[in-house]
This record gives sequence, C-alpha cells and structure tokens, in this order.
Amino acid sequence: MSGIEALIRRYFPYDTFRRYQWEIAKSIYDALSSGKVALIEAPTGVGKTASALAASLAYAEESNVKVLFLIRTKNEAQAPIRELRRLRDRGVDVNFAVIRNRPDMCCMTSTRKLPYEEFLEECKFLRSSGECPYYSNIRRVNLNDLMLHVIDEAGNVNEYVSTLCALNVCPYEISRMYLERARVGIMTYYYIFSINRPETINLDIRNSVLIIDEAHNLPDAISGLNSIDLPLTSVIASISEVKKLIDEEELRNRAIKILRGLQTYMVKLGKVLEEETMVSLELGDVLQFFEDFQAITDSYYEIIRKKRSAGLPIPYTPLSRLLDFHRAILNKVSGFSVFLARDEQGVSLVYKCVDPSVVSSSVINEANGVVLMSGTLPPRDYVTSMLGISRGIVEYRISFRDYVRPENYGVLVYDGVTTRYVERDEEEYAKIADILSRIYQAYALDKAILSIFPSYTVLKSVRKYLNPGVKYIMELGSTSIDDLIKDLRNDRKKLIMAVAGGKLVEGVEYRLGSENLLGLIIIVGVPYPEPNDYLDDVMEILAARLNDRRLAWELTYQWPAIVRIKQAVGRAFRSESDKALVILMDRRFREARLAKIFEDYFGKYQVVDENELINEISNFNLIPH
Repeated sequence: MSGIEALIRRYFPYDTFRRYQWEIAKSIYDALSSGKVALIEAPTGVGKTASALAASLAYAEESNVKVLFLIRTKNEAQAPIRELRRLRDRGVDVNFAVIRNRPDMCCMTSTRKLPYEEFLEECKFLRSSGECPYYSNIRRVNLNDLMLHVIDEAGNVNEYVSTLCALNVCPYEISRMYLERARVGIMTYYYIFSINRPETINLDIRNSVLIIDEAHNLPDAISGLNSIDLPLTSVIASISEVKKLIDEEELRNRAIKILRGLQTYMVKLGKVLEEETMVSLELGDVLQFFEDFQAITDSYYEIIRKKRSAGLPIPYTPLSRLLDFHRAILNKVSGFSVFLARDEQGVSLVYKCVDPSVVSSSVINEANGVVLMSGTLPPRDYVTSMLGISRGIVEYRISFRDYVRPENYGVLVYDGVTTRYVERDEEEYAKIADILSRIYQAYALDKAILSIFPSYTVLKSVRKYLNPGVKYIMELGSTSIDDLIKDLRNDRKKLIMAVAGGKLVEGVEYRLGSENLLGLIIIVGVPYPEPNDYLDDVMEILAARLNDRRLAWELTYQWPAIVRIKQAVGRAFRSESDKALVILMDRRFREARLAKIFEDYFGKYQVVDENELINEISNFNLIPH
C-alpha cells in the first residue's frame, strides 16, 4: 500500500471501500494535489461524503489547511457529522465545528421566532447589554474541553445545538470561536458565497479546501443569496408607519409621496404579470422613485427614535427594507439586474444576481482546493461557465445504471398527458388526476408513491380531481420530512405530491432504518423552469461565454429540468439493493432530445399506453422487495 493510499484510508470511516468509493477519493486527492477543481457526480448511496472527507483530510494533513464542508440547507449537515463521528469512534482525532445562522443556534426561545432582521437587532442588544447569559458565559469555559465533549456527544445538528444550550453557552459564538482551531467546519453556502452578509465569520479561503455538496444547486443558490427584494407588502406597511409616527408634516408628505409612487408603480406592473414569473426593469425607472430618498432615511431614524423612547428595546420598522434595497441598487454591481417578481406572497421588486460567477469565481479560483459534488452534476460547460472556473478540472462521474442493477428498476413513458404551459387547462388536469388515481388503485406494494410536479400551481390543479379513494400527502409550506416519515410509518401506501426541486425532493431520505419507503416515482410533466426575463438574461450570459446559443438554451432551461428529474428518481435508490418503478408522464418525453438523454441515463425506456401502463404496474408488484 502506498503512503498516499494509507493516508486516505486513515481518514476513511469504514473498514473497506464500497464500489466506486476509492475511485472518488483518489480523483479528489489527485485534483487537490495538482491545484485543480474536482467535479464528482455519483448517485446517492455510493458514499461520496465519506470519500470526499477522507481525500480532503489526507490532503489537508499534508498541506496544513482546513476543510470546509459547504451545504445548501441545514438538514444536509447530517451526512458529514455522521462520517466525522465515525472517524472519531475509530480513534482518529478530527475535531469539527458546525455553523448555522444565529436564530437557528439561539438558546433563547423568546427571540428565536422573531423575523430575521429583528432577531439580529435583538441579539445585538442582549449581547451588548449583558442580558444574554449564554453569551456572557462563553468567556468562562475551557473552549477545547467543552467542544470535545459536544462533538463526542452530538449525533446530529439539533443535538449539537441543544448540547451547547444545556451547557449554558451560545452555540453560535462558541462554534465561531472553535472554528479557528477545528480541522473541519460544516456550514451553509451563505458564509462563503454571500457578498453583503450581516453574519460573518473569519475564514481564510486561501488556506481551505472547500467541499461543496449538492453542487448542482450552487449557481441558483448564489443568485438567491445575493439578491435583495422589496415586497409590495413592506411598502404598504411603511406608508402606515409613516402616517402614524411622523409628526412633521413636510417630512411625512415627502416620504408618503415616495412610498405611494412605488406602490402605484408596483401595483400597475403587477397586474400584467402571470403567476410566479419575473420581468426585467430599467434601473433608471426604479431609481426615479428614490430621488428624494433622504426623506425615507430621516423617517426611518425618527420612527426608530420614537419606538425607543416608547420603551421598545428592539425597535423595527419596514422602512429598513427600503434602505437595504436602495443601498443595493445604488451599488450597480456588474452581473446584477432589477426585476419585478410575483410569487405566492405577492409582488416584489428584486435586485437579483444574474451572473453567479461575479461572486463564485474569486472564491473557487483562490481557494486552496475545491470539490464540487452531486448526485446530478450538470455538464462541465455549465459548471465552469456559471461559476467562472478558470483553473484545471479533474472529473469523475458514475452514471445511474453503473450503480443500480437493471433488474432493480423499470422506466415507463406515458404520453397520454402533458403539463406543457400552452396546453394546461382543467381538462388536462383532470386527465392527469385520473391516470394518477388509476395507478394508485393498481399499485399493491406496501410502499409510498412519490409524484413530482413542475410547479405548485399544477400540483394544486391536479389534486382537486383526484379520486376520493386516493390517500395523499401534499407538499405545503409547513410540511416537514420528519412529519411525513411519521405519517408513512403508520400507513405506507400514500401518494406524496411534491414540487420539483422542492424540500420533499432534494437532499432528503425516505427511509425507516434500512428500509426505503418508496416503490414508485412518477414525474408528472417535464419540470422546465417557467421562462422569464431573469432566465433569458442568464441564457444571454452563457451564450456570450460559450459562443453557442443552442447550448446556452439547453443549459438554462433543459438541464435544470433533467437535474430535477434525476434528483427525484434518486429518492427511491439510496442503496444498490433498492428497487422501484419510474414513470415519466408527459408526451414531451418522446421528443428526440429528451428521449436520447433518458435512454442513455437509464439504459431502458419503454413507451406505453394507458392499459399497458396499468398492467406494468400490476406486474411490478410481483417483483420481491
């Protein structure tokens, strides 16, 4: 065994490598050692996390650098914590710190539920006034002894936070302090890829290896993290505040004039917007409403003064949203544009990052090492163009059919329906609901069915036509994967109705112990992003970089849909022994470009009519699970 292999094996938390794990680890180590970026695509269940940590820690020991494991959502911290705990159980001393946002790590239940901006003000006040005992206690503890106890005790993120709270110290501040001496930091993308973040921690990127998990999400995540919105509701609430709390007539009238102008502008434009879309605006058209912005600033400070004098320790006013938005648009940063957007909450002005590379390029190209990994990594051209990667690449990809045995899955294409935007109507929704109801009735396995819809609008429209005998769980804002698993524990056969790319599809496990709870995946429609001005701007950037307009369209619209489908399918295949049936339900899956992609991906692709579909589902019931 070579010295390199022995070093990597030392940091591997298991006795032996499973299939592909050594190849992943070696590819990552080779990339880090040669100053290149590792692109790793491997289905969930292969064990990417263990391999990536082993290779990165081996390289970090040689190079004396820190490893930062970056996740999109806080729930995704579970995998690295699990593998690092296993390493420690094997006697390998790798200490780590977990960083979540301040509210998520707060021990004071009275403040945790405040809106984010208000929470930060409250937290700052309590710390400065000495009224937070958890913060006051951090200087009285032995940091090393305390954190070694915590990382040996805590099996997940919630236990990590609750253990620190039980020790009467602030989990956020303790973790931030300990990160300087920890070998591994686990945190969300926010702490690395957000430009104007109100929460900051000291990180030396040049002396860090970045393992970026679920990296297919990184461009969109960067765009979201560095966008700022001004909801119409905040403008309306600000009008009410100014009327109520500004006594000086001239100042009140100046501020109301600005706010009323913004309100009229947003309401007028909002009337022409379709649901959940985005239209581009001229920056000058928006800035005209802020010409006398000093009136908003003066009103803000007057309202804060009044609320403080009334005894409110944490004064807050929605005018702060206007100040933040105005500050952002005055910067006029390259790669950002202004849009009017509509979502479920209503209409907003959005200053949005359309070119994530303006943020990510310096990070990825300056970091000591970078690993981009996902179960569904987009093509190399997309990754390098969107993230502005200028250094070399080491690429290692494992396909779905390299990992899952062909006898463990079937792929059926049903072309009797579509969710194509111009063909959506009540009749089409009723047809989709009818075939879903028939599938549910024919399906006899004691496992759940996961159905994926292109949008919440389509999901709701189909649901109302479902047969009353269909037991379903519908994704809502309040739905949690933990509650869903508890529901399935009592009754496995449920139709789960989820949105492509949503919280019930990405980075979640449908498992009870070693049992996968899913036996059937239904992709209802092709989950293309709805066309809008923002995506058109992204496409123009890619077209200019790649000098290929067709490829730019595919990368902007087609590949996000393909990634969402692959993510959904991956929920049913978390180990090599899992078995499930996949149904692609839309006639567009017969189109040459999509058919070729999914034939290559799955290795089999059977187009069926309605009766054949029902028969195949019935026959699949006979396969032992």
